[in-house]
Amino acid sequence: MRIDPIVRALRSEPAPQRKAQTQLLNARSHWQECDRNRAIFADLAKYGGGYDLRDCASLDALFSHVGPARIFAASLGDTFGPVLAEHPLGHVPFRHQYSGSMAIIQIAAHASAALSLVLYEQTDTTALLTTVCFTDSDRYEMALAGSAHMQHVCWTAADGADASLSSRPFVFAKGDALSLAGIHETKQVLQVDGSLVVLRLSRTPPAPLPSVEFRLSDGALVHQASGDRQDSRHEMMLALLGKMGRVDAAPVLAEMTANGSDALRWQALRECLALDTASGFAALSALSRKPGDSLAADAAALKHALVTAHPVLARMEAELCRV
Repeated sequence: MRIDPIVRALRSEPAPQRKAQTQLLNARSHWQECDRNRAIFADLAKYGGGYDLRDCASLDALFSHVGPARIFAASLGDTFGPVLAEHPLGHVPFRHQYSGSMAIIQIAAHASAALSLVLYEQTDTTALLTTVCFTDSDRYEMALAGSAHMQHVCWTAADGADASLSSRPFVFAKGDALSLAGIHETKQVLQVDGSLVVLRLSRTPPAPLPSVEFRLSDGALVHQASGDRQDSRHEMMLALLGKMGRVDAAPVLAEMTANGSDALRWQALRECLALDTASGFAALSALSRKPGDSLAADAAALKHALVTAHPVLARMEAELCRV
């Protein structure tokens, strides 16, 4: 197996790798501390704390005119380009990801606000789009280079969980600004000509609504997920406890059905029922009898279905009622 000389040097002596990372971290600090950028990041902290964007002059300027936004983005490349050229295997000290035809670098974040650079590569997804997703956040975008065909999609509540969708096609090109407010509007990238580079500012509310995904053809709800990252982490933990068969966790899961978001409470109930029927059914019965609880009706319906399918649970319910 051939090992590149640069990789061999890093493996044989870790000091060069530490030196590379130190230089990249120093470059980030110097870039963040220059006067123009310090003001921008101070405004990001204000925006993340709940201020209106119009009250954050330096940050607002990035999404009002393409000139300041391009200068800001160019300063990032001018700072890190030479360091990465000298240390090509250095780790860029920003959160970043690449998926499909899109790359994201999170430049900075404070509380629930984030400032990011987004790259869309050449693609044509028109024939592939069958659904549209909405998340509860405010987003501002400025096109720095390139262009793309997009559509602006809005939804309003229809019967049950479905939605009434409306869309408008548009071209998003260098110098264009876009703002999206809340969960009822979003954009979809249809076709990218070459590439598109976007500066994005986003902020989620303290208690975000669940994210939803609708089918474009008829507005049918096909997926819903918690809009709170902490809830999502907890749901993953609950699922893991269930897969591990941790029966000893059932009492804790039963307690979790009483407080928290509906999605988290329902997930805790499902895992509790799977781990320990007695604890889970007791929690289900208590929830179904709780006046004014948003999950009471669903809990009552599930309890009825379970008792119908498994009559032995009726005796358990009678015992619970005597207690």
